[in-house]
This record gives sequence, C-alpha cells and structure tokens, in this order.
Amino acid sequence: MPSPTPVLRFLDAGPGGTAAATLAEQGVRPEELLAVEVFYDHARLSAEQARESVRELNPDGALPVSAIPAAVGVLGEDLTRVQATALPSGVAAAREAGGRYAAGGPAVATRLITAPEAGDIVEQSHAILRTIQDLLAEQGLGTDDVVKFNIFYRGEGTQEDWAVAARVRAGYFTEPGPATTGIPVPRFDEPGVLIAMQVLALRGARPARRHSWPEGHWDWPFHLPYKHGNRSGGLAFVGGQVPLDERARSLDVGDFPAQVRRSLDYIARVLDELDVPRSAVRRLTAFVAADAGSGPGKLAALQAEVGAFFGDSSPALVPVPLPVLAYPGMDVEIEVQALVG
Repeated sequence: MPSPTPVLRFLDAGPGGTAAATLAEQGVRPEELLAVEVFYDHARLSAEQARESVRELNPDGALPVSAIPAAVGVLGEDLTRVQATALPSGVAAAREAGGRYAAGGPAVATRLITAPEAGDIVEQSHAILRTIQDLLAEQGLGTDDVVKFNIFYRGEGTQEDWAVAARVRAGYFTEPGPATTGIPVPRFDEPGVLIAMQVLALRGARPARRHSWPEGHWDWPFHLPYKHGNRSGGLAFVGGQVPLDERARSLDVGDFPAQVRRSLDYIARVLDELDVPRSAVRRLTAFVAADAGSGPGKLAALQAEVGAFFGDSSPALVPVPLPVLAYPGMDVEIEVQALVG
C-alpha cells in the first residue's frame, strides 16, 4: 500500500519538567502538538500539578492535555512521564479554546473526557461518548472515523470493574472498530469520576482502512467491535496487547519477561497482517503492574525484551507502572503507534 506524506509524530517527552526541551531536541514546537498525556504519581502529585508540569507546552490552556494517575515514582525519582502526538514540522494544530480537542490535516484528537455528574459508570460512559460524538461532529467526523480509543477507569484488576460499561461503549462503534486500550487506574482527582475516554480520528480514512485480528489471537470474554490493529495509509495503530488466550485467561502468570515476550509476539502478528515492518514502529506505551519492590526489575526486563524484539530500530518506549491491570495475573499491556514510509 502506498504511504502518504507523514501526518503524525509519536513521541516520548520524558519527565514533565523537561518535556518542552526534550521535544525541542526532537524538532517539535508546541504549536505542532495535537495532544499530550501526562502520567503522574498519584500518591505525590495532583492532576493539576501534573498539568502544570507541561505548562510551557500549553501556555494558553488550549492544548488537549490528559493527566493520568499512575505509580510513576516506583521507577525512580521522576514523578511524571509525558508522551505527545504532533503534526508534521511547520504545521500548527487548530485547538478548541477549552482544550478538549485539536485538529490538523486529517487528524482530530481529544483529551480524556469525563462526566462525573452523569451518575454511575454506565451513565458516565454514555455521557462521555455522546460528548465525543459531538466534538467529532464539529469537525465533520463520527465514531466510525476513530482509529484509536483509550479508556481509563477506576478498577482493582477484575473483569467486573469494566465489563458492564464495556458493553455500553461497544454500542457506539461499528465493526470493524478502532484499536483500543483499556486501563484501570487507582483513582481520579476529580470527585465522582469513574471513567475517562479519549479518541484519535482520521478524516477520510475509513473506506481504505485495513484491520487486523490474527487467527488464534487473544480475545475478550465477550464480543466487542474493536480490532487489534488498523492501518490507514502509512499510519498504523495496535491496541493494547496482553498475555491472554482466546478465552481471556492470563498466560505465563508470575513470569514477567515471558508475558512481555507474548505481548510482543501478538504485536508482531498484528503488524505482519497490516504489512507494517517493525522498523516502522515509532512508540510503544507499556502499562506494567508494579510496585516499589518490583518496579526497577520489571523495567529492566521490559527494556531488555523490547530491545531484543526491535533490534536496531529502537522505537520510543514509555513505561507506565500501575498497581494492577485489567485481569488477575496479567502484568503488562503494550500498545503501538507506527508510521510506514
């Protein structure tokens, strides 16, 4: 498939306090940013402090910045870790004044949207997705144009945390749906928030978009419309890949390196179906169940396995430690963004 002019850059910006300088070293200017995620240590920082750490990137408050609670401090002294999505060099994003979304070229990205006033997690899910539909509609898009869907929810690592709301969310997407990542977080700073969602959509990509669900791949315990990966021209997205089997049972329990290898093997299968070489991968975000005792060792194992898998291509790796992930015994979930050409 011919690849178009690159339309997005996927970046690891490092700790919040130096994110602007790190992005500048990578040739990225603040006005080119489409969206930023700040993973922050929820035990020692507030969401507002996390957003303030990237103020230099967002002086007018219009950049979609998502502050996501995690356990960043278990990996070292830094209390924030920032990743960013940017438009091509020289292209400025058009942003909503309230900072809920930004657009540039064919891309539209939202920050994490919440709706604590709506009620329980089901009603919050409905309210958030209706808001996302409205924001996309302002740009002439709909949920069928979404290529990446991220969900963060209050959870303790059980299926019951997310299953009911997952069925609600599924009703807003037409199969084949976007690549998706769903992550439990310990809490949100905003009172009443039980779930938060964000999307990345591409204008005009749906008719020619390719999707991937390799034979024998892991699955959820009930049918959902999402696919493990998709490719639109040169842009490819792989949703969070996890060490589960076709019946959503955790594999390699207690063997973290093996779980990482299995997740990377699933990523390889999806990339292969989409004709995306490993060298095209620009960034991995790896969510890791870890605490202060296990964090450094798991980070070292993650880096070693990722290094062996990608060899000399060395994509950006953003590790995000959390108390638990979505299934008991599952200690890693890895998503991928790639650019072919």
